[in-house]
Amino acid sequence: MKKTEEKKGKIIALSTLFLLVGIIIGSLVTFFLLPKDKVVKNVKQEYNSKFKALFETYDTINSKFYKDVDDETLINGAINGMMESLDDQHSMFFDKEAKKEFEEELAGTYYGIGAEIKQVNDDDVMINKVFDGSPAEKAGLKSGDIFVSIDGKSTKGKTTAEIAKNLRSEKKDTSTIIVNRNGEEVTIKVQKDIVDLLSVSSEMLDNNIGYVAVSIFGEKTYTQFSSAINSLEKQGMNSLIIDLRGNSGGYLSTVTNMISEFLDTDTIIYQMKTRKGTTPYYSVNNKTKKYKIVVLVDENSASASEIMASAMQEQYHATLVGVTTYGKGTVQEPKDLSNGTLIKITIQEWLTSSGNSINDKGVKPDIEIELSEDYKNNPIRENDNQLQKAIEILK
Repeated sequence: MKKTEEKKGKIIALSTLFLLVGIIIGSLVTFFLLPKDKVVKNVKQEYNSKFKALFETYDTINSKFYKDVDDETLINGAINGMMESLDDQHSMFFDKEAKKEFEEELAGTYYGIGAEIKQVNDDDVMINKVFDGSPAEKAGLKSGDIFVSIDGKSTKGKTTAEIAKNLRSEKKDTSTIIVNRNGEEVTIKVQKDIVDLLSVSSEMLDNNIGYVAVSIFGEKTYTQFSSAINSLEKQGMNSLIIDLRGNSGGYLSTVTNMISEFLDTDTIIYQMKTRKGTTPYYSVNNKTKKYKIVVLVDENSASASEIMASAMQEQYHATLVGVTTYGKGTVQEPKDLSNGTLIKITIQEWLTSSGNSINDKGVKPDIEIELSEDYKNNPIRENDNQLQKAIEILK
C-alpha cells in the first residue's frame, strides 16, 4: 500500500513537472512563431484549458451548493488540496492564522506577556517560568501561578495552546489576568509588549559541565546559543551537554552557524542532494573546540536537530545519547502567496557530513536509552535518566 501511495505521489509530481515544462516550451514556441496579439490569445486559451475543470468546480459550488460558501475557504481548500496531492507530509499549506504563528515562532518575537506556561492537569494551566524583564515580571506574575481567567473569560479546561493564543496580541494592549496563588485569587493587569522568545536555556552543572537546551532553530537562536556557550566557557566549562530533545527544527542558516561554533572551515558539516547532484557544505568558522560533548536526542528531534546531531557525531566525535531521531532528511522552502497565506514545499534532500541519508531512518544514538517512566510521571532532573547518563559520561 505504501509503495502504491509513493508511486502515486511520484506520478503526480512528474505530471505536474511535465505540465509546467510543456506550458513553458509551448509558450516560447508560440511567442517566436506567431504575431504578438495571437501569442497573448493562445497563451490565455491554453491557460484557461488547463484550469477549466478547477474553474467549473468553483462556479458549480458557488451557484448550486445548498449553503453559503466563503470564497477564501474555497481557494484555501484548493491550494491545500494541491499540497496534499504531492504525498509529502512536509510540503504543506498555512492559512493566515497558522502562517502568523509559524512566522512568530521562527522570528523569535511577538507581542505578549513573556511567560512559559504548562498544563498541570485537565483543567489547569500554570505559569512555569517568567522571563527576565518581561511584561509578566513587571506586572508581578510569578512562577507557580495558576490561571483562573483572562479578560473575564474562565480558563478552566483550556489547553496551553488556547491560553497562549489569548495572551498574545498584534499590538500593545492590556489584559486583566486572575491567577490562583497559594490558594488565593490575585488580579493582575499586564500590558503586552514585544517579547523575545527564548529558544536557548543554559546553566553550569556540577564538575564544570555546561548544559545548553535548544527548543527550535529560529532567527535569534544562534545569537542566544553563541552567547550561552561563551558565558559557560568564561565560567570554566570543561565539557558540554547539548539538549536537542523535542526540537523539531528550523532555519538551515541557524543550525549551520551553530555547528560552526565547534568545527573549522575544512570540515564538511552536511551535504545537499538535488536532481543536479550533491553539494558539500562546510563550517563557516575557523576554530575547532576541544572539550568533550554529549548531544541528547529523542524521537521528536527532527530536521535541523538531526543535521546538528549527525555533524557533531560524525565530525566532532560527540557522543549521542537517547533514542533514534525522527528521520526528516528533506529541506523545505517557504513561499508567501498573494492572498496572505503560505506554502512550504520540499526542494531537496540533505545528507550527513559523510553522505548518509537519514530520511525516514533517523540518526541513531551511540548510547540508546529510553526516557524513564519515573521522569514522565515526575519530570525532575534527578529522574531524567538520559541527562544523568550524559553527566556520567562527562564526569
